[in-house]
Amino acid sequence: MRRFTKLQRGLIIANVLLIVISCAMLGLRQKTISNLGYSAWTYIKYGLIDYPLTSAGSMIQDVANLWHVYDDNEYLNRQLADQRSYQTLYEEERSKNAELEGLIEMKNAQEAAVEVSCRVISRPLDAWDQTFTISAGSSSSIEENMLVVSSDGAVGLVESVQNNTSVVRLLSSSEMTNDIAVQISLEDGSSVEGVLRGYDARENRYEVTLFDHEALVSPGQLVSTSGKGGNYPSGIYIGAVTGVKMSDDAIISTISVQPVKNMNSFTYVTVIGNGVIS
Repeated sequence: MRRFTKLQRGLIIANVLLIVISCAMLGLRQKTISNLGYSAWTYIKYGLIDYPLTSAGSMIQDVANLWHVYDDNEYLNRQLADQRSYQTLYEEERSKNAELEGLIEMKNAQEAAVEVSCRVISRPLDAWDQTFTISAGSSSSIEENMLVVSSDGAVGLVESVQNNTSVVRLLSSSEMTNDIAVQISLEDGSSVEGVLRGYDARENRYEVTLFDHEALVSPGQLVSTSGKGGNYPSGIYIGAVTGVKMSDDAIISTISVQPVKNMNSFTYVTVIGNGVIS
């Protein structure tokens, strides 16, 4: 059998090593080219397909979220508006109930021949502080010059009467012509009488002339009807004394009286009469 020489064996080993190295280099080169191609395709696919689709999906989701937020805000706004309306209605009904309770208490405290509870059905805007119309008339035994009271006290006198309605002249009216006989309870338990002559719109006060100019009247004392000189009973609250005007000789002649607090806002009233026309 032929044997290789040392030189031949060396050449064979060198060729084998060269072949192995060449195969390794070729493999590495192909892998690098493959990786580069895969990376390029990955970037192209992400830039042209994946990213636009993801961005479009995110935009659609954002729009949907904004729409839901808008719907939620609209719903909350409607709920707030309804709540405000309910609160307004509640306050209105509570005010009406307070008026009715006050009228019932006042009615129970009076001994009048005629007491008719009714609603204010009209009050002209151009004469808000002059007149209003009520839902009761002659068919309910209403007569002219009867006193009309709210839950706080006297507010007007019946001026004209129809079958089912009546026109009331406010005590604060500049055209009030009827004097109202009043009395003031004094601190010593006695009382002094006088006449409500008119209303001072600038001061928002009634002017009452006293019959007894020596009576000691102080602010805060209560003024009510005396039952004399009108078709209404005594004891109906008119207002409270706020000040005293002195005459030239330093004798009390006129006092100022603050009207009831709800003169400009009431829904229910009671017409009170004693059945006697003066």
